[in-house]
Amino acid sequence: MDEDAERYAVIAAALAGHAPIADAVGALRSVPAGGPYRGALAAGLIDRFVADEQSQLFGDREPLEALIAIGDDDPPAGPSWPRTRALGRSAALAMAALRYDLPNTADALEELDELAATITDGDRVGRIYLERARLSVSMYHAVIDGDDPFQSEAWQRFRKLADGGPPEAVALGEAIDISQALMNDPHTDLDARLERLREVAARLPDSAARSMIESTADQIRQVIGGNLDAIPSTGGGADALHMAASVIGPLSAEDASEEDLDRAVDRMRAALAASPDDSHQRIVHLTGLAVVLARRAEAINDIGDLPEAERLLVEAQGLLSGPQDRGWEIVHEGLSQVRQRMGVEQDSYLDAVVSLRTHVWRVLMQPDAAGAAAVAREAGDAAVSAARGCLRVHDVAGAVRALDAGRGLALYAATEMRSVPDLLRDAGRDDLAADWQRAIDADGPAPGLRRRVFGVLADIAPGGALFDPPEIDEIRDALSELDLDGLVYLVPSSDVWPGLAVTVPAEGELSYLGLPALKPADSPEVAAYLDAASRRDSAAVGRDGKRDLVVLDDDLTDRLDIVRDWAWRAAMGPIIDTVLPTWTHVPAHRVPRMALVPMGELALIPWQAACRAGGEPAIRSAAFSQAASARMLLRSAALPPVAPSRLGLIVADPETGTAAADLHGARDEASAIHDVLYRGARYLGRLPGDDGAVSPSGEGAPEQVRAWLTSTSRAAGTMLHLACHGVADPDGGSYLMLAGQRLAAEELVKLMTAVPERAVGLVVLAACSSGMAARDYDEAYSLGTAFLAGGARSVLSTQWTIPDSSTSLLMFMFHHHLMTGRLPVWEALHRAQLWMLDPDREVPESMPARLSAQLDDGDPADVTGWAGFLHGGR
Repeated sequence: MDEDAERYAVIAAALAGHAPIADAVGALRSVPAGGPYRGALAAGLIDRFVADEQSQLFGDREPLEALIAIGDDDPPAGPSWPRTRALGRSAALAMAALRYDLPNTADALEELDELAATITDGDRVGRIYLERARLSVSMYHAVIDGDDPFQSEAWQRFRKLADGGPPEAVALGEAIDISQALMNDPHTDLDARLERLREVAARLPDSAARSMIESTADQIRQVIGGNLDAIPSTGGGADALHMAASVIGPLSAEDASEEDLDRAVDRMRAALAASPDDSHQRIVHLTGLAVVLARRAEAINDIGDLPEAERLLVEAQGLLSGPQDRGWEIVHEGLSQVRQRMGVEQDSYLDAVVSLRTHVWRVLMQPDAAGAAAVAREAGDAAVSAARGCLRVHDVAGAVRALDAGRGLALYAATEMRSVPDLLRDAGRDDLAADWQRAIDADGPAPGLRRRVFGVLADIAPGGALFDPPEIDEIRDALSELDLDGLVYLVPSSDVWPGLAVTVPAEGELSYLGLPALKPADSPEVAAYLDAASRRDSAAVGRDGKRDLVVLDDDLTDRLDIVRDWAWRAAMGPIIDTVLPTWTHVPAHRVPRMALVPMGELALIPWQAACRAGGEPAIRSAAFSQAASARMLLRSAALPPVAPSRLGLIVADPETGTAAADLHGARDEASAIHDVLYRGARYLGRLPGDDGAVSPSGEGAPEQVRAWLTSTSRAAGTMLHLACHGVADPDGGSYLMLAGQRLAAEELVKLMTAVPERAVGLVVLAACSSGMAARDYDEAYSLGTAFLAGGARSVLSTQWTIPDSSTSLLMFMFHHHLMTGRLPVWEALHRAQLWMLDPDREVPESMPARLSAQLDDGDPADVTGWAGFLHGGR
C-alpha cells in the first residue's frame, strides 16, 4: 500500500470509529494543502470528535484545533462547513474550560455568541452543543471569576433547551452539574450525589456517554476514598480537576498511611511538572502539592516538608492576578496554615485576613442583593476564624480587620456601585465611567463590565483598599465624628472557642474580652427565642394589634425576660463592668456610648435591654447604637450632618387591604407628632378614627415615598416617619407594606444613592422587624441599614414585632426630645426609652390626650414596648 493509501485508510478507520482521531489528524496533516478531499475529511473528523464525549472529556484538544485549521485552509464544498466549524470551535472552548486553560472567559463567551449565529433555530442538536459549551465555559468562569449567578443562568438555558431533547444531552448536562458540585464540596451528600449520577447514566442506552458517566462516578468515589490509582494519568482530560480531587483522599482519610501520602506527593509532583507556566491549572497543582506536603508533615509529625510547601504557595501567590482569582483564598489560607505550623504565627494570621478579600470581589460581581448575600454567606464564618487566629497572637487590630471583612458585604457592594464612576474618572478612565453610568441607569452592569471595571479599580486602589475594611485610625476618627466612645464586635462561642468582645475605643488601647457563656444554644430558652425570632410565619396576620404580619408568640415578654438575664451574664455585664471603666475619655455629662456589631444570630438579641438579676437594664449604664460594620459606620461619619427640620413626610397606616391588620395606634402616633412637632410635614395614609379616612395629601403609596426620597426641593424637608407594617421575610426579603404595594430594602438603596445631593437627616421606621436582616444576619441587610446605605444620616429601626400602643408613646417622646429638647437623635431615643422605664415619668403638656390615655391601658415599662428600637448612623 502506498503512503497516500495508508494515510486515507487511517482517516477512514477513524471516521468509522475504529481508530483514534489523533492518528487520523496526523495522517491528514501530511496530506499537502489542496490535496483530494482534505477539507471534507477534516470536517468529517470534526463531526466525529464533537460526537465523542470521551475524547472531549479525557482527550487532547490540539487535534481538534488542527482539524479546524485544516478546514479553514481548504474549506469543504457545500453549505455545512460553517456549522461544523462552529461546533468544533465550541467543543474546543469547552475543553479549554474543563482544563482550566481558558485565558479570557469574556472573549470565549463572545465567540460562542458569534458561533451561535451560524446555527439555525431549527437545528436543535447544534444549539444543544453550543449551549453545552457555554455551560462549560460558565462553570469555569464561576470558578475563576466568582460569577456564580452567571453559571446558574447558563445551566437554566441549557436545561430549557435540552428538556425533551436527546437523552444524552440532558444526562450529560446533569452529570456535569453533579460532578462540579462534588469537586467544589466533595463531602456533602456524597452518596446521594453519586447515586444521582448512576441514575442519570441508567436512563441512557449503552453508549460512550453512559460509560463515561458511570466511570466518572466510580472514579470520584475511589478518589475520595483514597485510591489514587483510580485517577487517569493522561496529559489531557480534566486533569486539573482530577488532580485536585486526588488530594482529597489522603487529606480526608484519617487512617491515611505514610505510603498513601508519599504516593499523593509523587502524583502531585508529576502533575505540577506537566502543567504549563502562568496558568490557573498551575496554581491548582502548586496548591495541591503544598497541601499534600503539609498533610504529610502533620501525619508523620515532621515539619521538614513545610518550607517546600511554603515556597510552592508563595509561587502560586505570585501567579494570582488578585482577589478576583478563586485560588486567592485557598492559596492564602494554605500559607496561613503552613506558617502557623512553622511557628511564624504573626504573618500566618495576616495571610488568613488577606484571604478574605476574595469574598468582597465575589460580592461585587453579583447582579443583585440576593446574589450578593448568597455568595457572602461564607464570609462571616471565615472572618471569625481569622479573627480568632489573630487573637491567639494578641493581634487585636488584625482581629478587628478580619471581623469587619465578613460583615455587611452586600451593603458595601450596593453603596460602592454609585461611587464607581467618580473613582474611574479620577483614574483617567472616562470611557469606563460612562459605560458604568449607563449600565447603572438601565438594568445594571453586565458581568463582563463588572469584571473590567473592578479589575481596573483593584489595580489602582492602594494596598487592597477596594477589598479591605478600614484601618483602626479611620475607625477612631469615625467614632469621634459620631460622638461614640467605642465600637464593640460581639462574637458567639463555638464548641471549641469562647465568645469574644473585641473593642475599638475612640481613644486608648484596643482590647478583647473572652465571653465563654456567649453561646445561645446552651440556653434552651434563648435558643427558642432565637428560633422564634428567625422564623417569620406569615400565617399570623394581624394578630394582637401588632405592627407586623408576624407575631413571635404570645409569651414574648416572658421570653424576653429570660433573654435579658442571659444577655447580661453572657456579654453585657462583663463589658459594662470590665470594658467601660477603661474608657476614661467619656464626657462627664453623659453615659458611655457604644456601637455594637453583633456577629451572626447575636444580631437578634436586645443587648440594650440586658438586665442584671434584680437590677437595672444595661440602658441605664450605657447608650447603644448598632452598626452593620465599621465600613458602614465610616460612610455615616463621612456624610455632612443635616440639621433637624419641621418639614418632612409622615406615613400613617396606609391601606393594605386584607394583607395586614389596621394600626389605630400608628394613626394616633403619626397625627400627634404631625400636629404638635411637624406642622410643616406632609401627612400620608389614614387619619385617626375608626372610619379609615385617607389624608387629603395622599394614601401613602410607594410612588409617593419614592418621590419624597428623591426630591431635592427644600420644601420636602429632611425627616421621614413611617408608622406602618414592615416585613423581614427570609424568602421575600425586607420590605415596607405601603398602600397597594411593597417597597423593598434593595430599591431604597438604589433610589437614594441615585440622588446623592438629597439630604435625608432622619428616618424613623416605626414598623416591625425593620432593623432585622431577612436572611444572613452577618449581611445586616435590613430596612434600617438600607436607608443608612442610601445616605440617611440617622435611622431608628426595630428588632421585633412592636406593640401598637406603647410604640406610639415612645415615638412621641422621641420626637419631643428631638425637636423640643434639641437633643441628638441617639440621645433623644435614649431619653425616651428611660422615660418609658420611669415609674415617676412626667407627661409633657404637649402630648395629646388620646396618647396619654394609653398610659393607663398597659405598662410602658414592658420590655416589648421600649427595647425593640435600635439607633444607627449619626
